[in-house]
Amino acid sequence: MKTNGLLYHDIIGLNDSHEVSGFRGNVVARYKLAADTFESHLQSIKLAIKYPYSISRVSDTLNGIPVFLTFDDGGVSGYTIIAPLLEEYGWRGHFFITTNYIGKEGFLDEEQIIELHARGHIIGSHSCSHPDPISKLPYEELLKEWRDSMDVLTDILGEPVKVASIPGGYYSRRVAEAADEVGMQWLFTSEPTSKVLQVGNCKVLGRYMILNSDCDKKAACLATNCILTVVGQSLSWNLKKLAKVVGGKYYLRLRRFILEMK
Repeated sequence: MKTNGLLYHDIIGLNDSHEVSGFRGNVVARYKLAADTFESHLQSIKLAIKYPYSISRVSDTLNGIPVFLTFDDGGVSGYTIIAPLLEEYGWRGHFFITTNYIGKEGFLDEEQIIELHARGHIIGSHSCSHPDPISKLPYEELLKEWRDSMDVLTDILGEPVKVASIPGGYYSRRVAEAADEVGMQWLFTSEPTSKVLQVGNCKVLGRYMILNSDCDKKAACLATNCILTVVGQSLSWNLKKLAKVVGGKYYLRLRRFILEMK
């Protein structure tokens, strides 16, 4: 079983600051695309994929190699910009909500989450607090992050939430085991891979990261698993992963310092 997942965050409207939706600061600004850029991504993806219905949801039957369009953090642009654009193509997205931020400035509120769900989009957990790095939490805290966020979203939607994505790209088997223990069925990582792992009853799916510097052709290549583009992202990701392991908390501090200076 293979899937192609694209990992987006917030989409920013014309003349808007990147701080109007989602988390704030230069560290996260590189993950926020302009609305016209995002629309060009969707156009190129539609032209590139052989079957438009390949844009799927994890709740659908998985035939062939489906493409999942996913959006982390729970920024308000999911409601104001992203969902309307996806719906123009007949597509639906996966919106992963950091539940401690529901209703706060720049983030989705309960009514918007309910409406997105009613319109056919998938609502999932992105943890409660977006801990950085989540993989270093004690196991009981991991369980709490997943369980409490699932409970909040289940209460809002009136039905169980069974899908999540890992904040910050810090995957470890412990993170997946904790998600499985609380009943998660689908867990998206930031690992650039189309392979699907099984941890207990939970399927673990990789995704290809999209930055605001990425052009529409790159998005289409990742959606269709073009070998050169996929290998390039995989090499870059694994080098960063090694730096995280070797540098530990010092890597995080240096990364934040560099990005905040931009």
